[in-house]
Amino acid sequence: MNTANSLPVTVDDDWLAMQSAGSLSPFKQLLLTCQADINPRLREAITSNDHVAGAMLESAKPAALSDDFLTRLNARLDADLPVQSEANGETRDEDARPEWMPAPLADYIRHSGSRLKWRSAGLGVQRARLGRNRRGERLYLLRAKPGLPVPRHSHSGQEWTLVLAGGYKSGSQQFVAGDLHQEDEGCMHDLRIDDDGPCISLIVDEGKLKFANPLLKLFQPVLGI
Repeated sequence: MNTANSLPVTVDDDWLAMQSAGSLSPFKQLLLTCQADINPRLREAITSNDHVAGAMLESAKPAALSDDFLTRLNARLDADLPVQSEANGETRDEDARPEWMPAPLADYIRHSGSRLKWRSAGLGVQRARLGRNRRGERLYLLRAKPGLPVPRHSHSGQEWTLVLAGGYKSGSQQFVAGDLHQEDEGCMHDLRIDDDGPCISLIVDEGKLKFANPLLKLFQPVLGI
């Protein structure tokens, strides 16, 4: 189990450097910000990276902007803007924030003017959609019942999963609250939710799961996963 004095499972240093440089998508930045909120050691590591990035920026030589700089910048900003915010239904009061919900996530939901609404995705899973952007990324919460096996699958692009409550095992690796599990289209795996309680995760992905079982593929449009 992770403690405040240990580093959780997280993305590698290259991704953390991109977080400090501000070059990650806002959804991925939110996941890392939430993880840092949970674990002070990770927060210290990211802050240290920020200081290094700031020092490098101050020492860099100025360069002329290209003629199409503003056009490219606006295109990048448009890609990062949420197409829609989809959370609604429960509560937005700070006092009612669930114990498992990091403060940055509560702020994101509150500032979007939305509320959580959990919907069944079948197979003992509930999902609360939070938004999607023009990059094709989806942001959502997933709540899975204890002991649930998730069939063998791969991914359509990157998937980042931040465990907020409970845990699960993927292959031989255990993930617990505060861990960030990163997968991509090159990985085929199955996982099993821990028996001692439901697992709640904050997820950013770039597309739906790709199940190995052809029968599950048929039901995917219904399940929405």
